[in-house]
Amino acid sequence: MSVSSGSSGKQSSTIAFLPIKPQYAHRIVSGKKRFEFRKANFASDVSHIVIYASTPVMKIIGVAEVSSVGVASPTATWESTKHAAGISRQAFREYFSGRKRAYAIAIESVCALENWVSPHDVQVGFRIPQSFSYVNQPFLRRVLKKGGAR
Repeated sequence: MSVSSGSSGKQSSTIAFLPIKPQYAHRIVSGKKRFEFRKANFASDVSHIVIYASTPVMKIIGVAEVSSVGVASPTATWESTKHAAGISRQAFREYFSGRKRAYAIAIESVCALENWVSPHDVQVGFRIPQSFSYVNQPFLRRVLKKGGAR
């Protein structure tokens, strides 16, 4: 997996760390979920996401290349992503209830880690964000090395 750009040809190397409920994180890693959704303003130039399965797993389980990040109304976002959303319409609607914008992160490819990694083993003092945070290339390289990327 290249850490310098997404397979979409982006020259950016913005990398996002995303805590994701385990059921959805596993769907992303297995390829059954090809979009991840966020309510908060999400950079359009993200090339990779670090997939952190939240409680009770609390480990990084994979890394994905991002092909694009879209923003639209929740209704329009659902219509364009429902074929590979990996989430029920009801859960999607509940998540975006009262929101005017929905960010959809389109996943190009996924690298599952053979060994799940604690973020604290990658960076001492790392704080798990509520929604997401941005990390640097050395962080991503350490994740891939410690995780034995397949």
